[in-house]
Amino acid sequence: MKPDRIVIGTRCDFAKKTTMNEIYKPFVRSGKPILFMDPESAEMVKYASNILLASRISLMNEMSLICSKTGADIEKVRQGVGSDSRLESAFLYAGLGYGGS
Repeated sequence: MKPDRIVIGTRCDFAKKTTMNEIYKPFVRSGKPILFMDPESAEMVKYASNILLASRISLMNEMSLICSKTGADIEKVRQGVGSDSRLESAFLYAGLGYGGS
C-alpha cells in the first residue's frame, strides 16, 4: 500500500497518460514515482529487485551463522553495515524470506 515506486510495462500511450495514472495515483501521494517502460524492461526490474533483496537477506543469514560460530554479535554487525549510506539498513535483518516472484 506504500510502494517505493510503481513500475508499469506498457507500449500504449493512452494507458500511460490516463488509465494507469488514475489507477495508481492514490498509491503515490507521497511523491514516489510511477515509472513507465516497455514490458520487457519492467519484468527485468522485478527480477533484478527480487534478486537484490534475496541476496541481502541470504547474506545476513550467512553472516548470522558465521557470527554465532565466531562469537560476533549479528546485531552489531548489521548496525555497522547498515550505517554505510551506500548500503543502508533495509533488508539487513537475518531471518525468513521476502516477497516476490
